Amino acid sequence: MNQIQKTEKNFKFEAFWTDHEECENIVRRGWEKEDIQGCVWKGITRRIENCKEELTNWTRRKEQSDNHRNPSTSEDKREIWREVWSMEVPQKIRMFLWKACQNILPVGSNLYKRKIASDPKCQICLKSPETVEHALLLCDWARAAWFGAEGQWTPTAKTVTSIGNWIVECIKKLRAGGGENQERRISKLGFLMWEIWKTRNNKLFQQQEINPRGTIYRAKILEAIYWKLTDTQQPHKKEGNYSKTNLVKWRPPPSNWLKANVDAAFRKETGTGAIAVVIRDYKGRIILGFSGKIQAKSSIAAEAQAIRQALIILNNLQMDKTLIESDNLKLVQAIKSNTPIGEALAIIQDIRILMEMLPEKGLTWTPRNGNRLAHAVAKAAEADTLRANWGTNPPEDIQIIIGKEMHQ
Repeated sequence: MNQIQKTEKNFKFEAFWTDHEECENIVRRGWEKEDIQGCVWKGITRRIENCKEELTNWTRRKEQSDNHRNPSTSEDKREIWREVWSMEVPQKIRMFLWKACQNILPVGSNLYKRKIASDPKCQICLKSPETVEHALLLCDWARAAWFGAEGQWTPTAKTVTSIGNWIVECIKKLRAGGGENQERRISKLGFLMWEIWKTRNNKLFQQQEINPRGTIYRAKILEAIYWKLTDTQQPHKKEGNYSKTNLVKWRPPPSNWLKANVDAAFRKETGTGAIAVVIRDYKGRIILGFSGKIQAKSSIAAEAQAIRQALIILNNLQMDKTLIESDNLKLVQAIKSNTPIGEALAIIQDIRILMEMLPEKGLTWTPRNGNRLAHAVAKAAEADTLRANWGTNPPEDIQIIIGKEMHQ
């Protein structure tokens, strides 16, 4: 009697075996090897080897495909990881940002997919599925926190394709704005996003009330503590140099953009004033300058007229890719958030219509030190000390400001 030997199956070749009935039979009971030299057994072993080879090739192709989609290795995603891992924030925040970009944070939609949560909806706004982007950027309270922060970021469903791309775009805009101390300004993104996540968790698990201002405040405290410890560990840095880098200056636009700084000088007792619009390129050269007398009910209405005048000029001259910068924070916030201001309601409506007519434009706030030229022009225009050709032949005090901001 021939000796019966049973050969065990040691890999899963079912997916690559064309005869499924034969394959199922072998998988179920193994192959009874009656004659080790038999043709039947040799045929089976050849099929097994062919399946192994095909499985190896399939695995290699799948790995290449996965790597192409993998954010950590894909060429078009490497910029995200370079920015995240080089951000000047504590290591735990870098790790958190990495998880957010990988979409592996325990938000409602991810928990729902894993059958851990019964509902993917955001438990704070109760409006939308809680994706990572929704939790950190698009939930109503999170948007309020981003807009109220120093960077005045305004994430929307149209501008946020993914959290990683949004972070990179914000960093690009900060770098394009120029100026010193860029890495510290970039780090504010990480600190605020971390505190937004903590605030969200405290609301869900400890029932603490949400306050966007409180979130911004805690992010600033965390940032201050981090930089204090960092500076303590780097004593070679001079205090004078630190204070210099914190001084806000005019920041040039990106090389293919223009920047229009606007300001107004207003006399409450007479209800009159003057507005100024100064349009410059990335080298600080004046492309166009405008000044004119106005009547207004308040200083904020006067400032609104300056923004409207800038938009009228840009629209008439068909100037695309222009950033409009004002030092009136309340007005800029009202325009961006569609908040009415009674004394300037009609002017703000005009501004919104004009902004819709310009495809590539932006409205940002800057402190007074970043708006010195427009402020000086408006003040001189209100005092009737400004020549009509000041744009091409500016007076000495204005020329000094132009020169400093061109060579800073």
